[in-house]
This record gives sequence, C-alpha cells and structure tokens, in this order.
Amino acid sequence: MTLDNVVFHTEEDYPEDLGVHHAATHMGFYWAWAVKRGLYNPQWDEAAAEAVADLKAGKMSGAQFVMQHMAGGLEDTDFNPEGLRFTLFYYDDEEEGYGRFMDDYVNTLNTPALASFYHVADNADNQALLDLVFDAALAQWRGSLSGTA
Repeated sequence: MTLDNVVFHTEEDYPEDLGVHHAATHMGFYWAWAVKRGLYNPQWDEAAAEAVADLKAGKMSGAQFVMQHMAGGLEDTDFNPEGLRFTLFYYDDEEEGYGRFMDDYVNTLNTPALASFYHVADNADNQALLDLVFDAALAQWRGSLSGTA
C-alpha cells in the first residue's frame, strides 16, 4: 500500500518553479527520522546498505533517499511492524490522509510563511526540528498503548 508519493503532490497546484524532488521533502524528513529510530524494514539494510548508512550519518537527506531508492514514495513495506503501526496512526486523516503528521510538519516549519508548502529547505536544521516533534509524537503514541500517556 502506498502511504505517500510525489505523484500525489505534483498532480495539482504544484509550484512550476520547483523540481519534483521538492515534493519528497516532507516524506524525506519523516523517512530519515524513522530510519534513525529503527522503525524501518531491515530489508533496506540489504537493498541500499550504503545509502542507509549515509542517511543515518547525515550524508544523504531523506528526500534524496526517497527519490533515489524508493521511486519517490513511502510504502507500507518500507517500515517494520511498529514503524508501520505508528505511521498509519500518525498519517491517519479521513480527508487528506496525512493527519497529525501534516499538522506537526506545517506548524513546526511554519510553511504558511513560505511561498508554498513545497518550498521548505531540505536541510539538517529542519530535520533536527522535526526529529524532536516526531520523537514526541512517537512517545505519546507509545504511552497511549501502555496506558501511560
């Protein structure tokens, strides 16, 4: 099952001044965080070992990984069982399918102040900001499962 893909974002109202890789920025931040937290399918360690190592070391951005190794999207099979359960929870939204993840992303990076949602800089500073927010969301979710939230 496809969870997110650049095609979903470039089909309508995509800024003409941006390359398609900008449509992977939000996914890339999430993917890089998930890999660093061990929430990804370990098959990636075999399929793209060097790229996974570069991602973990900050030598490659998540968006670069998504575009170069994941055909521009996130699939359910990209995550381990816990990672998938959390991702389905975090992305869940009846209308758009991006739920709290999108709220956290937009609010943390203040995307309304940018030319568009897709004009977010794909850099380590933004990754660090989002890592904190994603960590908090994961901790809250885990706490809700154990009754300690």
